[in-house]
Amino acid sequence: MENKHIPVVLGTAREGRASEAVAKAVVAIIDGMDGHSSELVDVRDHVTAAVTVPPWGVGGANEHPTAWKVIVEKSHALVLVMPEYNHTIPGELKLLLDSLFDSYAGKAVGLVGVSTGTLGGARVVDHIKPVLIELKLHPIKASVLVANVGEAMAADGSFVDSKTAEFTVSMVEEISALSTALLTIQNNI
Repeated sequence: MENKHIPVVLGTAREGRASEAVAKAVVAIIDGMDGHSSELVDVRDHVTAAVTVPPWGVGGANEHPTAWKVIVEKSHALVLVMPEYNHTIPGELKLLLDSLFDSYAGKAVGLVGVSTGTLGGARVVDHIKPVLIELKLHPIKASVLVANVGEAMAADGSFVDSKTAEFTVSMVEEISALSTALLTIQNNI
C-alpha cells in the first residue's frame, strides 16, 4: 500500500497554546494508522511577518518555492488544528493558507476545532470552510471538536475521551479516501 502523508497544521502562534497538545495527538493517531504518515506543521515556522498576499492575477502567491509549498505538494491531504479566537480563524493561519493557491487543488482537508469552552471550536470550523473551498481545498463535513481542552488531554499526550480518537481516525480515513478519489478524477481529465 502506498503511504499517504497527511500533515497536521497547528494553526496558531499564540504563546501557551493548548491546541499544540491536540495537534501532536492527531499526528500520533495518523502515524499509528496503516499506510499513513504525518508531521506537525507549526504556523510559527512559516508565517514570520504580518503581510498580505498579492491579488492572484498580479503574481507573487504560488510563484516562489517555500517550505510550506513543499509540504503541501508532497501531502495526500491536510488536517488543520484550529483554536477559536474571537469566534473565528487565527490570523496567522489565514496568512499561511493565503500564501498558496494552485498547490491545494484536489486535496481534502480535515478540521479539528479546539476551545477552552464547551463548543469545541465549532465556530472556527464553520468560518474556515468557505475560505478552504475558495482555495480549491475540499473540507469534509464531519469535524473533530475538542471542548474544554484543558481537560481533554491525558498526561501521555493522548485524548482522555477515546471517542475523540475514534472520530479522528474516521476523519482521516474520510479525507484520505476523498483525496484519492479527487486525484483519480484529476488524472483522468
